[in-house]
Amino acid sequence: MLGLILVSLTTFFIFVYITVFYLPIIAMKDEHEGILLARKQLKFLSRLILRSLGVKLRVIYKDRKSVNELDRKKGIIYVCNHQSNFDIPAIITALHMDVGFVAKQEMKSWPFFNLWMKKSRCVFLDRSNPRAGIKSIQESVALIKKGYPIVIFPEGERSLTGEIGVFKKGSFKLATETNGVIVPITLKGTYNIQRRGRWVMKRNQKVTVVIDKPVHVDRLSREEIKNLSVTIRQTIIENYNKINS
Repeated sequence: MLGLILVSLTTFFIFVYITVFYLPIIAMKDEHEGILLARKQLKFLSRLILRSLGVKLRVIYKDRKSVNELDRKKGIIYVCNHQSNFDIPAIITALHMDVGFVAKQEMKSWPFFNLWMKKSRCVFLDRSNPRAGIKSIQESVALIKKGYPIVIFPEGERSLTGEIGVFKKGSFKLATETNGVIVPITLKGTYNIQRRGRWVMKRNQKVTVVIDKPVHVDRLSREEIKNLSVTIRQTIIENYNKINS
């Protein structure tokens, strides 16, 4: 416990230093350069969080070449299952590409990390307010069309059991409205770090992130688009079941 407290304090002071030093620099950049710099710092902070918890991260690309060759201007949407508050740091650390997130409204209250999420142009979704939710989706579509990749969690909330829940069809509007590219991500292990509804965090856990082959929405039939949420969910479940704990 003492070790975890010391690590947490060290991480906190580094967060403060990075925030104080870099935020004024970002403020002087144009929008594009500011977002990229903020996302770069968010990646650094995410790595720091995982390192402080002793996370053993394994990243598996099914076809890294095809992901590397994706055109940002076509719109890139990463779709991932949702297990823990630590999903975001794990995904940011695992991906070679800078990304933003459609995250729950409550993350706006996370000290320091929330500042970097805002500067990285993450979108905070208020599920209790349908009108605000529509506005958030529209904001996400605009960002994707500008060439900023976004990660979504179509379950809408963290898993209570670690198993993968139902994917909400509405989450896939980002892909259908941008006619973009979906990259399925399977995440396993963050559930063991901190479970939903608990404050306790466990150190030295194994986390695996599987990045699957891209799915080009503009190459799909109407029927395939209609079943997109089911198809992507099945891909993620299959990868999940193949991961050794």
